[in-house]
Amino acid sequence: MKRRGFIQTLGIAAAAGNGYAAKKKKPNVVFILIDDMGWKDLGCFGAKLYETPNIDRLCAEGIRFPQAYTSTAICSPARATALTGLHPMKMQMWNHMHYLPQGQKILPQYLKEAGYQNWHVGKWHIGNEKLKSLPTNLGFDANIGGWSAWGPGSYFWPYLWNGKAHNRNSVPMLNEGGKEGEQLTDRLTDEALKLIDGRNPGQPFYLNYWLYSVHNKKEAKKELIQKYERKIKAMGLERTVRHDPKTGKDLVTSETNAKYAAMLETVDTNVGRILEKLKAIGEYDNTLFIFFSDNGSTTDDVPCAPLNGGKNSTYEAGVRVPAFMAWNGRIQPGGEYNRSIYIGDVFNTVMEATGQTPPETDSRSLLPVFAGKQLPPREYVWYFPDTREKWGQRANAAIYDEKSGMKYLMFFNGDEDELYNLNQDIGETTNLIEQQPETAQALQNRLVQFLKQNMAGTPPPPEKYKASVEQRLGLSLHKTD
Repeated sequence: MKRRGFIQTLGIAAAAGNGYAAKKKKPNVVFILIDDMGWKDLGCFGAKLYETPNIDRLCAEGIRFPQAYTSTAICSPARATALTGLHPMKMQMWNHMHYLPQGQKILPQYLKEAGYQNWHVGKWHIGNEKLKSLPTNLGFDANIGGWSAWGPGSYFWPYLWNGKAHNRNSVPMLNEGGKEGEQLTDRLTDEALKLIDGRNPGQPFYLNYWLYSVHNKKEAKKELIQKYERKIKAMGLERTVRHDPKTGKDLVTSETNAKYAAMLETVDTNVGRILEKLKAIGEYDNTLFIFFSDNGSTTDDVPCAPLNGGKNSTYEAGVRVPAFMAWNGRIQPGGEYNRSIYIGDVFNTVMEATGQTPPETDSRSLLPVFAGKQLPPREYVWYFPDTREKWGQRANAAIYDEKSGMKYLMFFNGDEDELYNLNQDIGETTNLIEQQPETAQALQNRLVQFLKQNMAGTPPPPEKYKASVEQRLGLSLHKTD
């Protein structure tokens, strides 16, 4: 069966086309991807405690996307979507244990064909050595720190989990050449700067600057932690929580985590180092900068307010992320796009910005947006039939219809389904399921149709939810190898 498109567009806006790259030399591309950063965790998105001046300045030079969505509420599938433009289910992915399917062509492979030198620096988590799906297998000329791990064992050298290499929580590739006290984000940036210095100046470059930070565990430089402890006290901030009766969990609602603030400042300082290097070598103005978080933040120790939920949740705090793009001379400074985009749009945007014709995917180029146009409304589907009880998240799927502003959530743990009007209720506080049953039913039908048409080959849910998923979707699931 032909798989149904992830995005249900209501007409397609004309793309600005490949003339972008033809007007001048091909642009460099720097894709900054932060791990588990919440929607309001930057100064340019409203943070009060956290200090991110370098990122804020870059954002001010470009266009901000306050309704940017990721393709899932967890890391691996979102990262795969960014490099392919495909909905995760079309790659047989839905959680952090799933990798790119073998044979899947990704963005740097297209860029290499177009004459780019490509570098990956930081977290990868969409492949491994056994599957031959590490960055250097897939179009990157260099890979610094990217393998199967979802987080570092420590943010300080030698970056190991309890002193040992661990396939999920360590960065053994950087064990050598380090020193006591060396911080991971600093080290990754050192390596990125070396790659830039050693570039072939006759070729444009593509840099995946995908930091492990701010993924758990919360660990930062002592002097920065102390700085934010003093600032929290000076601002009179106190830790506050919101009790969630559906999960029994207390969700943090205040910016009072000094370690997290310190981690964010280290990220910002190192982004600033990349920007200054590009200015120094005369490449800043010819670089398209893309900034995204892969999913929302964790809810056990950092706030997600005013949004509901968090990482591992299809509520807004799990899937709405901070995002912006900047490109001197191509994007008007100080812009804001008030319609939705999603992380998969990175694929078509980069393809067209570098003069290439993208294959058919779920991605849409944002070049028309750079030119002041608006794209038609679309629909989004998220599928996460798992739970993370520690963070109060529940197994579910969701669909959002941008045209109406309505979002429907289907639960697989026996909880009542939910319906929200995001145009009026961004925090998803008022369930309209009883007031608008026809709207809920229509969205449920479209959600079920999409999931059924794209379920083939997708790994089954945990056994505890398998019967519920089968019953709710009207299909039979079989275990896959």
